[in-house]
Amino acid sequence: MAGTFFGLQIGRSGIYTQRKAMEVTSHNIANANTEGYTRQRAVVSSANPYMLTSLHTPVATAQVGTGALVDQIQQFRDEFIDAKITKETSTLEWKTAADDLMKQVEAIVNEPGTATIRDQLDKYWAAWQDLANDASNSSLRQNLVEETESLVGIFKDIDGQLRRLQGSPTWCSQGSIENQIQDTVKEINSLAKNIADLNEQIGRSESAGNVANDLRDQRQLALEELAGLINVDSFYNQKGELTVNCGSHTLVQHIASNDLYISTKDGENFSTVSGSVNYPEFSDNADVASAVLTHTTDQRNITLTVSNVAQAHSQYSFLTFHPLTGPLSDFGITSGSFNVNGREFFLDAENTTMRELAGMLDSANINLNADINESGQLVLDAAQTGTDYAIKTADGTSNLFTVLNLQTNKEAQDARFSFGDQEFVSAKNDVSGAIDGVTLLIKATGVANLDLRPAVTGGKLKGLLEVRDGSLQTIINDLNKLAYTVAVETNQVHRTGFGLDGQTGLNYFKPLEYLDSDNPYKNAIENLDLEDHIRNNLNTIAASGGTLENPDDRLRTFNGMGDGSNAIKIAQLKQTNFFNDGKSSFNDFYNEAVTRVASKSKRYESEVSYSTSLLSQLDAKRAELSGVSLDEELANLIKYQHAYNAAAKVITTVDEMLDKIINGMI
Repeated sequence: MAGTFFGLQIGRSGIYTQRKAMEVTSHNIANANTEGYTRQRAVVSSANPYMLTSLHTPVATAQVGTGALVDQIQQFRDEFIDAKITKETSTLEWKTAADDLMKQVEAIVNEPGTATIRDQLDKYWAAWQDLANDASNSSLRQNLVEETESLVGIFKDIDGQLRRLQGSPTWCSQGSIENQIQDTVKEINSLAKNIADLNEQIGRSESAGNVANDLRDQRQLALEELAGLINVDSFYNQKGELTVNCGSHTLVQHIASNDLYISTKDGENFSTVSGSVNYPEFSDNADVASAVLTHTTDQRNITLTVSNVAQAHSQYSFLTFHPLTGPLSDFGITSGSFNVNGREFFLDAENTTMRELAGMLDSANINLNADINESGQLVLDAAQTGTDYAIKTADGTSNLFTVLNLQTNKEAQDARFSFGDQEFVSAKNDVSGAIDGVTLLIKATGVANLDLRPAVTGGKLKGLLEVRDGSLQTIINDLNKLAYTVAVETNQVHRTGFGLDGQTGLNYFKPLEYLDSDNPYKNAIENLDLEDHIRNNLNTIAASGGTLENPDDRLRTFNGMGDGSNAIKIAQLKQTNFFNDGKSSFNDFYNEAVTRVASKSKRYESEVSYSTSLLSQLDAKRAELSGVSLDEELANLIKYQHAYNAAAKVITTVDEMLDKIINGMI
């Protein structure tokens, strides 16, 4: 039954309850501007009542209240909104990172502008046109060399800036994409460890039935920061511990974190991010096929069946030529024209040896490598794999290939493979078009199961990888192809002309070697340069086309005059459609490459605007529920203060009553 001091207990509970409510309110006010803080409130309920029994109430028992209790400190949190914000944060940071990088690419390319590749290309072709009008003029020849040097310089400058922005696994400057990838992965691993530590702290704090609201706020903030860096898929277990997955990789599991790693292969390919310390093959049979995941977002597994591996064409001459120092005419070869891979060559058989023939073909940039083996045979190897790049030879006015009698050493063949109900044919063994963001590496016939579930599908890291391996690499490849074609096509025409010194068969640019059979234009700009003989002797510029002096002549001869006809042919290359299956000229191809950059940049910009608007709406909606309103908290503070004073008055009143009983009834 209630004792004499029962009223004091009720007053004490009122003071405790209102004090706790004021403390929670004060905590809200103190954290009004704290990032990630969620508003809290004290959940108050009445204490269990005292059962008042009486002889006069045999059936119904009266109840007397015993005060109030604070059941819990509740957070105003909506986990659904939090999940939406986490997801949208990942998307926004992905698009923002990509947008910032593409704007840097646009600034480097500098279109539209004056100091651009297109502007310098026009000056280069115009210099050849000017020389054609007066081919013997040394000042025009010097102008051509200077404009060529300027063209080479701007190619190298822009290519260098793009590559510095891109970075490389072995050399990444501060601010390069590769450097940002490394920093981002370190930050991801640090946040993952922080979340795992918070899981442990929350588990200890809540083991006695409490709710660690502030620690949960810190964990949610860390999760959203993590989502800004990488895609996250999170869920809670029954103990309230947070598990975080990024794609196929478990980043945080309860109180343990599993790092992401940056790995490279052979120092050549770009780094990749995965949960593996070693370079991931993503294959159960890497001897048949493997994969490189760049910026794919698809989560898929495929069974790849390889029925054919791409192979480069190889031929050799049936006859063995000894000694190698004699002229080709000694073997019955006549002077005149011949064709290799669609290119026309002119052969002076009386003054050309077998080794010189191999050198002529090898330096012509016609998709093949030519050499003489130890047996004295001419060996022709296609520089690229696939049937489209098979070596094609034909006699013209010379009987060269009839006498050489070329034999096939290896047939040209394409890679053939299938997965699902789709079949693919590729000229290369490195296939990048079958699955977006995935490069398949075909190595041998057979079957391989490929796990193509990437770890990175969102966040800043996704934007860095997507631009580095996608749009930025594309514009680098396009510019290298453009520079390569300028050099090769100029050389092709230049070799057929004559300089003022009567020499012919010379290149204008230094030959560009095929360093990678799957990417023949790789590093073309890096190796782009004028031939030394052009710099040292302007007379070697082959502006003249020569003439056929007699009706039965097989070769044109130098007539001692700079007629400019060959310079006209080179100037006319500007209008020739060398790209997109004969549909685009040099300017067309360049404009298309620049337009792709601008379009991609504009697309990212639009996506950033949309994602920013959506995230702002979600933040506003969460702020309505979870944000701290100082006006509301101040009103609550006054309310709790009055209630506290009233509870204190209850104790004072009871004290006065007890004083009367104890001291006044003597």
